[in-house]
Amino acid sequence: MSRDPARAATQFFGGRVCLDFANTMDWRTSDAPQELIPDYAAFLSWSNTRGTLASKAVARLRVLGARKPAAVEAIMREARALRGEIWEAADALCGGKSVRLAPFNRLLAALPAQPGLVRDGAGYVHDLRGADPEEPLWPVLWSLTALLSSKDAARLGCCQAQGCGWFFVDESPNHSRAWCSSEVCGNRERARRAYSKRRPVRSP
Repeated sequence: MSRDPARAATQFFGGRVCLDFANTMDWRTSDAPQELIPDYAAFLSWSNTRGTLASKAVARLRVLGARKPAAVEAIMREARALRGEIWEAADALCGGKSVRLAPFNRLLAALPAQPGLVRDGAGYVHDLRGADPEEPLWPVLWSLTALLSSKDAARLGCCQAQGCGWFFVDESPNHSRAWCSSEVCGNRERARRAYSKRRPVRSP
């Protein structure tokens, strides 16, 4: 394993917020998966870097989270459960199967209405004020709803690099994308295959 966890946490190859959230478990299909958002503080940092929460909201949620440790621990359990459901759904779509919608519909039923947008730095984010510690989860679910209800659901791919398991929307012209990133997993797989070809075969 060579991908640095700190760097991997800021590599967004999925093309959609919900897929990048699913990809917060690095080396998902390997024997040694690496958690990229181990706690609520890391989840907030990821949300801010990904552009789903404004900096001011993140600052407020850090304070709120410090005051309610039990609540944010419960939210992290919910986040990991949601991530697992997204893995299952994405694997189903990649395999041409139907998605089990009940878990998502249950969560969506409890969500507030999707808010408007506000300026944050050079971009725009949902107008979430940092008042509810569950706010980092909401843009993930909104993104998932948009993905599943669009034609992009049929273009989901999963990185073919050994042990990676990251998901992405394949927007290549001929739908032939094989890697989460050609520069990361693609280069590593090409190097691995080249090494395998050069390695001498031992006599029995």
